[in-house]
Amino acid sequence: MKVRVNLDTIERAEDDLRMRVRARLNGRKAAKVLKSIESAKGPLPGHLKARADSYAVDVLGSKRFAPWLYVYSAIAGEFREGWIPDNYYMAVVLPAIEGRYGGLSDTRSITARIFGDENEIPDAGYVVGGRLFNASLEPVTSLEAFTDLVFAGCERVAFKADGSDQGRGVQILDRDRFTQVADALADGVVQPFIDQHEVFAEVAARSVSTLRMTSVVEPDGRITVRAAFMRFGRDTDEYVSGDSEIIVPLNSATGAFSPFGFMMDWLEVDRHPDSGFVFAGNEVPNYAACREAVERLHRRIPVVPIIGWDLTVARDGSVQVLEWNSGHNDIKFSEATSGPCFTGLGWELFGQNRRANRSTG
Repeated sequence: MKVRVNLDTIERAEDDLRMRVRARLNGRKAAKVLKSIESAKGPLPGHLKARADSYAVDVLGSKRFAPWLYVYSAIAGEFREGWIPDNYYMAVVLPAIEGRYGGLSDTRSITARIFGDENEIPDAGYVVGGRLFNASLEPVTSLEAFTDLVFAGCERVAFKADGSDQGRGVQILDRDRFTQVADALADGVVQPFIDQHEVFAEVAARSVSTLRMTSVVEPDGRITVRAAFMRFGRDTDEYVSGDSEIIVPLNSATGAFSPFGFMMDWLEVDRHPDSGFVFAGNEVPNYAACREAVERLHRRIPVVPIIGWDLTVARDGSVQVLEWNSGHNDIKFSEATSGPCFTGLGWELFGQNRRANRSTG
């Protein structure tokens, strides 16, 4: 038992170090983002920077959390108490609230056991260690049978490798290409390529547009959606990629589009740069069903306190949950454009507690 405890301690220390490194790199990214915003809007006013510095130190426990507060302030044109900087979220909040559950969603096949019997899950099959499984995690004995299974009713599939995020590790494959690469596929999930709703197709026809909803477990145990936005691809994209996507904030209660979306340089646009689709006055189709599905699915695993869900709505109006993220669910875009989104959860106290522990340790 003693050896196991020591191994657990080592693993936790490695996870904590990895998160700290990510948070430091994340802070550098904030400086780059701010520079881009200031190139269009002018320098961040000194009084807003001073308030961000003060809040980072007095409330969150360190000035190193100020850079993302600068970004949020530059986008909002004001400072808002309750904002959670992205590097604070990664380095302080997630380790405090998630523990080992943060990496749970990285293993795609676990979806079959947690959510697999829900209608919104489109998973057709899984690849694990070179073995093939159907959506119920029953072994499929031949590649031919597996190919017939995952291509039933569709001409293309999306393969997503375990641990992939922001479009990395995704392949869009037709039947011929799938059979050519199947033996080399990493562990992951195979889903049908969704025929998306006509509203989304008007914005970006080639790639499947995704709705990101972030749900939390409230202090009283209820599950609620705290933030939502749309991700749209570009004309050259087969799938929505974190390197080129257009992001549009949403009213998380109604699904109404914000009048402005954001390019990858965090500069505002009022329409999609390729299709010319104007964001103002539009909304996510069947949004109420999307919200109901997310909250219901989260109730299946309430031990995970926050989940970022990627969904789409099919042409027939059905809700399709493409993936869920227990550990890679960064909040910076929602905080900057719609926040503070996570007040009342006590997250701001974690930094103060850490500082107090260091002082008395």
